[in-house]
Amino acid sequence: MAESYTAGATRATVERRLTDGETTVTIRKLVSKGERLEIAAGEEGVKLDAILLEGLSWQRDLSEVDDLLGGDAVATDPVATAAGEDGEIERAGEEISISSEYSHVRVRDVETPNGPGVEFTTPNRGTALVLGVQSLAALAAVEDTYVFSVWFRTPFGPEDTALEGPL
Repeated sequence: MAESYTAGATRATVERRLTDGETTVTIRKLVSKGERLEIAAGEEGVKLDAILLEGLSWQRDLSEVDDLLGGDAVATDPVATAAGEDGEIERAGEEISISSEYSHVRVRDVETPNGPGVEFTTPNRGTALVLGVQSLAALAAVEDTYVFSVWFRTPFGPEDTALEGPL
């Protein structure tokens, strides 16, 4: 029997759990009037749409992400730092696709020598970022996604691409 859905109701279509032994993070794709990725750790959680996830994928300097989040969880995340050092990353599982009329982001589980993480890839921009459980838990604690608007000072992404030119 097919499931029935109420128009406008939010439903989770995919769910993943990652743990580093101390912290567990749940990632869920939510579909309602658009698609969102929910990142939850304990009682905290944030819902990010494709544009906010794309802005996250542009970030190359992990300390700038930490400045935005108000801590040092990302720059000290062993998974994120290993990935930034061209560490060996094994992609696992099925991709989660989060899309809007303006953006498309692929989210995929990864395994690094330093533990599990998630890779955010924006295929049209060619940008990607890997975050581990420690970083994802810090991201889940964001109370107001407006803080991410700083990433859109340059509305088409980082300026060090062939399309936009050097910084």
